[in-house]
Amino acid sequence: MKKRIFSTLLALCMLLCLMPTAAFAEDSAEEPPVCICETACTVENMNTDCPVCGAEGALPENCARYAQPADAAAVQPEGEVSDPQPETALTALSGEGATPAAGETVKDVRTADELTAAIADSTVNTVKLAGDISISSSLTVTRTVTLDLNGHVLQMTGNDRDPVIEVKKNSSGVGIGNLTLIDSAPNTAHKFTPNADGLWVLNEENGTKTVNGGVITGSKEIGIWVEGVHDPHLTQKPAEAYCAHLIMTGGNIVGCAAAAGGGVFAGFYAYFTMTGGSIRGCAAAAGGGVFAGFYAYFTMTGGSIRGCAAAAGGGVCLTNSASFAMGGNALIADCISTDGGSCGGGGIGADLYALVALSGNAVIQNCTAQHGGGVYLNDATLTMSENASVIGCNSIAGGGVSARGNATESDPPVFIMEGSSSITDCTALNGGGIFVSTSGGKVSLSGSAKIKNCRTVKRDGVDFPNVTGGGVHVSSGSFEMSGGSIESCTAVNGGDSVFVCTGGNGKFTMTGGTVDGSITMPYTVGNNPVYMDGLGTAVSPYQISTADQLKLFRDIVNGAGGQTQNRGAYAVLTADIDLNNEPWTPIGTDRDSAYTGTFDGQGHTVKNLSVTVNVQPGRAGLFGCVKDGTIRKLTVAGSVSCTANQGWCGGIAGYAMDETIENCASLCTVSCTGIDARVGGIVGLVDYNSRTLIIRDCYNIGKITGRSDNGSGDAGGICGFYMNGKISNCYNVGEITGSGYVSKIAVSAYNDSRPTNCYYLSDTDTDLNGTAKTAAEFANGDVLEELKAGRNDSPWDSCQYVAAAKITLPVFKGQGDEHTHNGNWTSNGDGTHSRSCACGCAETKACTITPATCTEKAKCTVCGAEYGDVLGHDFSWTHDDNMHWKQCSRCDGKDDVNPHDWDSGTITIAPTCTKEGKKTYTCTVCHATKTEPIDATGHSWKSDWTSDATHHWHECANENCDVTDNAGKDGYAKHSGGTATCTEKAKCTVCGVKYGAIDSANHTGKEQWTQTATTHEKKWNCCNTVSVPNENHEWADGVCSECGYVCQHEDADKNHICDICGKTTSEHKDADNNHICDYCNKKISDHSGGKATCIAKAVCEICKESYGSPDPNNHTDLKHIDAKGATAAEEGNIAYWYCDGCKKYFSDAAATKEITKAATVTAKLPPKITAGDGATVTQGEKKELSFTSDASFADFLRVELDGTALDEKNYTKREGSTIITLNRDFVATLSVGEHTLAIVSKSGTATAKFTVKAKPTETATPQPTVTPQPTAQPTQTAQPQPTVQPVSPIPRTGDTANPALWFALLIVSGSALAAIFVLRRKDNRK
Repeated sequence: MKKRIFSTLLALCMLLCLMPTAAFAEDSAEEPPVCICETACTVENMNTDCPVCGAEGALPENCARYAQPADAAAVQPEGEVSDPQPETALTALSGEGATPAAGETVKDVRTADELTAAIADSTVNTVKLAGDISISSSLTVTRTVTLDLNGHVLQMTGNDRDPVIEVKKNSSGVGIGNLTLIDSAPNTAHKFTPNADGLWVLNEENGTKTVNGGVITGSKEIGIWVEGVHDPHLTQKPAEAYCAHLIMTGGNIVGCAAAAGGGVFAGFYAYFTMTGGSIRGCAAAAGGGVFAGFYAYFTMTGGSIRGCAAAAGGGVCLTNSASFAMGGNALIADCISTDGGSCGGGGIGADLYALVALSGNAVIQNCTAQHGGGVYLNDATLTMSENASVIGCNSIAGGGVSARGNATESDPPVFIMEGSSSITDCTALNGGGIFVSTSGGKVSLSGSAKIKNCRTVKRDGVDFPNVTGGGVHVSSGSFEMSGGSIESCTAVNGGDSVFVCTGGNGKFTMTGGTVDGSITMPYTVGNNPVYMDGLGTAVSPYQISTADQLKLFRDIVNGAGGQTQNRGAYAVLTADIDLNNEPWTPIGTDRDSAYTGTFDGQGHTVKNLSVTVNVQPGRAGLFGCVKDGTIRKLTVAGSVSCTANQGWCGGIAGYAMDETIENCASLCTVSCTGIDARVGGIVGLVDYNSRTLIIRDCYNIGKITGRSDNGSGDAGGICGFYMNGKISNCYNVGEITGSGYVSKIAVSAYNDSRPTNCYYLSDTDTDLNGTAKTAAEFANGDVLEELKAGRNDSPWDSCQYVAAAKITLPVFKGQGDEHTHNGNWTSNGDGTHSRSCACGCAETKACTITPATCTEKAKCTVCGAEYGDVLGHDFSWTHDDNMHWKQCSRCDGKDDVNPHDWDSGTITIAPTCTKEGKKTYTCTVCHATKTEPIDATGHSWKSDWTSDATHHWHECANENCDVTDNAGKDGYAKHSGGTATCTEKAKCTVCGVKYGAIDSANHTGKEQWTQTATTHEKKWNCCNTVSVPNENHEWADGVCSECGYVCQHEDADKNHICDICGKTTSEHKDADNNHICDYCNKKISDHSGGKATCIAKAVCEICKESYGSPDPNNHTDLKHIDAKGATAAEEGNIAYWYCDGCKKYFSDAAATKEITKAATVTAKLPPKITAGDGATVTQGEKKELSFTSDASFADFLRVELDGTALDEKNYTKREGSTIITLNRDFVATLSVGEHTLAIVSKSGTATAKFTVKAKPTETATPQPTVTPQPTAQPTQTAQPQPTVQPVSPIPRTGDTANPALWFALLIVSGSALAAIFVLRRKDNRK
């Protein structure tokens, strides 16, 4: 480490040797500093390392690299030469060495040489072409100058692919090119012909393209090259004043080609401003019109870039953080990006963090590219604002704009459309307006910006299955819409307005603005991708046209199949859907996940629906459960069934709460088997708590069946069961059966909520919830008019034949099966006849039959078919009292008229005891009858008695006795006699039967007590009747006062009290004196007696144990201590009292005022010198000096002499208080004069004075005196005064330093190097 330090010091010495010695000079004049800057300084960026520019207050003008003002002569420093130029080159030399013509500012030129000279002449402000000029090498501009084309042509004719003009710095870095291009004759016409590469070639005689104004043309390597600051070491943006500029206010750059920037190349912080003129018919690999890269700045507020072509950026190509601001009335039109790969941008192509801003009335029009017809972005950003527009552009991806790159969600948007900007009339294979394919980057649409009339189109030769996203196609990344509009856009395969591609991470969010077309989002159903238009919102509902889309919608509502649940999604049907009888899971499977959105069928039908639910509770229908939403204009056909308990089934929905269902129809067969089944054509069950349900303008055709083992299988044509809500303007023609309540319309719980204006097909049933109508009334418009109910907005349209019902019914618009019947009815042989229509459907009706007669068969008046046989006569016997004959009921014919032939007769009514009988005679021919009476028989009374509970009587022995009332029988009377007891009834003395009730008060026995330990009861022993009910004893001193029972005491809780009678049975005892009862173990007394002291508790007189706390005021051993005065060696004390017991100190005899031990002590007295003060000694005399302090020797700290601590080797110390003796040798060294010695102790400091007297005066040479110090100090020596040095004979070399100093340092450094060398060799040998 020491060697390293030494090495470091040596290095510093050598640095000092090598430094300009002027740093040490003081006596000579300084040379002026020289600027060492390699680049020009600016106000914002001054080079602090430069001795000129880094000085305080330095200005940019002080810098050697500072650019001279445009009007100042550029004087080349002596000894510098410009860049060598070929002898044939027309190169402007920035005015180096040129002599300006006095006062000349505008120079007309007609030849290449004149042009070159004028550009180089710093006195010429404007160089004006006076004729067409051809040049063979580049014209270089390194100063500020204006070039006026004046309607003429500046043409490059060389073959070395040079730019026509180069604008840059000169080789010395002093001159900076600033070229302004103008045209004072803008109406001069020139003609060009496009060649095979798209370049416009000058052809004044036969050209097909006309350009007005002056022209720069012919270059095969850029029209104008603008190079700002081409410095690879540059680390920050230079000031604009130090960069090359091109300002184009007029003229044209036509038919130039390059690898980058056919018309203009601007790079390395260059500035290009275009306010007029045009760039036309140019081509390049990148930037057919303009290439701006490497932090270049391109501003375009006027003029146009037209008909240019490039692989990337047909009009403009931007890269490497370049910026392009296009505003005013600037135009880019008819440009093409020809690359078929990943490059693009017909109008503008931008990548690698380039910034593009379109504002004002800027227009990009009719441009074409593989990607981004108008603008292509790849890790670049674009802002469109104000009235900027992209019109009529086309590409494969992004007709207007294609945004690509690796931006993330956290990055700012890569493309912003705001203000009133627009993309209109653009086309593409995907993304007619915008194509988004960023990793996570955002594209935003806001304000009044719009994408309008954009569309996707198929291209010849491009085999692509999906042509999607008329307005916007999102492949990856996100499109965010908070305002603006997407209108009148169309797509071939989906997403008229917006299409989000499956398989990527594309997103679309819409929080504002309007969209008038479909929005197609990607989803996965099973393993298959499914696209569906819409966002599921009220503004953009899902557009459903296929079975897969309907399944997808169901999964979204149910949160199934990997979909994010949205119970309130909006949806519309755009076509009829065939579910092909595939098993269907209802939408909204239970009440907690009920569908709450709006579903608009738009008049379409979901057919071949097949729903089978066997899980309790069952909710079956196209929708399982719906709540707080709306279902309208929807027809369902198929079958819905449930075999689970609590099954609620309906064609539209199984369950509904506060829902609106309107303009819907069910052609489904709906059935449910299970406990608490509720089945309806439209809805199965309406929730009991529902208050705002509306079912209106609906009808059912299907068969409805509800079966339940508990008899609750309610069924209704429209609704199975509901308590509250409104059902109106509905009808049912389906068959309804159920094991519970059945209604043709709806089973309702309350009269005030019954359906209104509802109808059903008449049959033998009646229904309070609807009005019966015949098939004819349904068909002829009567029911239709009732359903319309005078409403102008009624959905009911007309009466049409409905094949599912096989009758004509009122239907909604577009429904029904129309027939063209031939009018010829044909008998079916079963009492019906039919006629057919062209569609093959037959209409069948019952025959209108005329009944058969006795002589003719029955016949249909419509089809003429005969039925059965002739009736013939239906003779039956008819008679009067004497005669009989046969009579025909149809034609009044008679036969067989004869008198009656009576038989012997039959008793038909037997006589009774009180009534006569009857005998009937019958005619053996016609069976007519006549009767005769039989006399009554009279009674035969029995001798024994018959009785009931209250009466007795004699019965009649005749079997046909007709007396049934016992009161009419012989001997009928009440029972009497006998006496009732508490156990027996009274006995009748007439018939011997016991009657009446027992007499509970007429006892035949005695009362007896029944006793337990706690209760007693008293009963009669004859009948066990209780006279005293079971009750608790009434205790009095252990004896029941009622029954005399003596208590057998119990004391389970040992509280000395009987648990039964409450008598005290014993007293507390404490034989062992522990304050606890020996019987109940409870505390019966507290400690008492005794007296506490300051150190001991009181002792209980009962148990002899200590208790409580010591008494701090009861001191038993208090001693008085007398006061003692303090000394310097010993502390004193005050008078006080001390307790030996508690070890405390008190200031009073009563020991009430406690003090600390420290408070009893009085401090030692300050020490003082008791011996030695005032001693004297002669200077140099070796004599001991002693000093005594009365401080305690134990408190000694140190000795100080004249305020300074004295080293212990100079004195001794010993006890006897404290005695200090100065050593004789030390005393001999003391200076003459009075000295102060201090003996410092813990208790204070004692000081003494003593004097050292001078020796006698005979000493010749006085000796210097030294004041003693506590520690060794360096001896102060006088500083030598500087001497005047002679002038060095060494000649001056510009260094004004002292040469002697330089040589001295050099010698020291050399010696040090030699020492290091020797040391290292020694180390190496070890």
